[in-house]
Amino acid sequence: MTTDSDFARAVELLVRDVVVTVGEEHAAYVVARAAALREFDLADTADKLVEDVQEEIHDTFVDTSWPECPRHGKHPLWYRDGAWYCDHLEEPVARLGELT
Repeated sequence: MTTDSDFARAVELLVRDVVVTVGEEHAAYVVARAAALREFDLADTADKLVEDVQEEIHDTFVDTSWPECPRHGKHPLWYRDGAWYCDHLEEPVARLGELT
């Protein structure tokens, strides 16, 4: 279960990743989605937030490979266990909040 402080930290880190990679104008979606998710009793709200934001960025064609793998390009990284993973290598590329 995600605590309130853990969730707040995840929101902060995800906003950083979004701003650094696709621009500040998309940070508002992270904050709005976080507020909406707080109303639900989910086992891991932080994971759901990251998943929802990534889906929104893909579905609205902001960047269909967000966040793009810095090692291969052309494919997205996927979030799990607090990090962005390259599924081709099956290894983490960056912790949440550390995308460049």
